[in-house]
Amino acid sequence: NLYTDKAKGILSEQRFVKLTAAMEREQEENQKQLKELALSLRRSNEQESDVRTFIREIRQYAAVRELDEGILNRLISRILVGEVKKVGGEKFQEIKIIYNFVGEIPAVTE
Repeated sequence: NLYTDKAKGILSEQRFVKLTAAMEREQEENQKQLKELALSLRRSNEQESDVRTFIREIRQYAAVRELDEGILNRLISRILVGEVKKVGGEKFQEIKIIYNFVGEIPAVTE
């Protein structure tokens, strides 16, 4: 214990002040890191909850043969349509679907 060592004369006043300041800085850094970790955990929990909600929603519509406006509005937040580009005589257009609860789902490449 720093205080005990100082009281016994094991630590000089100067050394005690330096060590105390270093410990306080470390404690402040630990508190900051703890807050960041708590925020990260909260975000992860929210994201997990959103994914679970999305999965529940998708399961409701798994057997649907035809999409209607209600289903699309429930599942999709927005659709982003890029400009048409020509490559080698063929037209390409990027389309991104932003889903409710989970955002954009990256395309699976094989």
